[in-house]
Amino acid sequence: MNIKGIAINADAGLIDGSLKVLDRELTYFREIGFSHVELSPHGAGAIYCGRLNPERLRDIRGLLENYSFGYTVHGPNPLNLMNNGKDSVDREGFIASIEFTAAVGAGILVYHAGRYLGEEDFMLVPRPYPSKNKQQTLWLQEREALREMGEIAARNGVAIAVENARPYSDAPRYCYAESLEKLAEMVKQVGHPNVGITLDFGHAYLASRHYGFDLFEGLAAVAPLVKHIHLHDNFGRSSTSYERKQYEMAAMGRGDMHMPIGWGEVPAREMLALLPHYSGVLTLELRPRYRENCREALAAARRLVTENERCAS
Repeated sequence: MNIKGIAINADAGLIDGSLKVLDRELTYFREIGFSHVELSPHGAGAIYCGRLNPERLRDIRGLLENYSFGYTVHGPNPLNLMNNGKDSVDREGFIASIEFTAAVGAGILVYHAGRYLGEEDFMLVPRPYPSKNKQQTLWLQEREALREMGEIAARNGVAIAVENARPYSDAPRYCYAESLEKLAEMVKQVGHPNVGITLDFGHAYLASRHYGFDLFEGLAAVAPLVKHIHLHDNFGRSSTSYERKQYEMAAMGRGDMHMPIGWGEVPAREMLALLPHYSGVLTLELRPRYRENCREALAAARRLVTENERCAS
């Protein structure tokens, strides 16, 4: 295993388009000792209606020149290459995200895997859940679109890392990538060297508990394809899509909590041990409520890496 650094996410909601806040967060992360930062074009206000704003991008790059971090990029969460509605800007937004990733010198663009049913449609009545035949059509659409995005990413010196999905108790099987095996199958069918996987430890644990699949068998399926890792903790208790109040969810141990590793039940040590050939960054994705715990989270991640290296030797 070759861990190239430990990143922290500059939370998109916390930044909310303010470069002053981004500057403050980057200064804080530098003081703590992170080597990398996960940026988001939407959080930094660089993408509107699927289009990259060149003036804003210039200002962001000027700000980043004050820091020596390495960077990764997380594309907008709603990006969905299975979305082919008449008002869709997903393809354009994906390309804009690739261009943003290249412009800030990041090598990894994280993409939430395509959803058969987008989160924005969960509450519609009647729910427009696609038939099996339609799901197959959407699968092929995602596959071909990812091949196209892989070509564009390659020209820009970027790798796309498709992230495994968290489950929701009110929307079963909304996304193929709730299954690690299905995600591996998709990436293998895409068959492009610039398209791999972001393995989100917290999402994988939640999905394994929610659907009852063997977490470690799933890890074995994706291990050769992993280009990036997201590291955070939870208690393996799924929530509905409409539960948003983290202070209440934390009290009940529900949902995709994004806590510092070691606070919950994700078996991070065992999971990391099953990725002996991984080469890349570990990104700690924490919710803003844990901002004051970043130093503790970094120390825990460093211990995890050290223990893994010791066991491997």
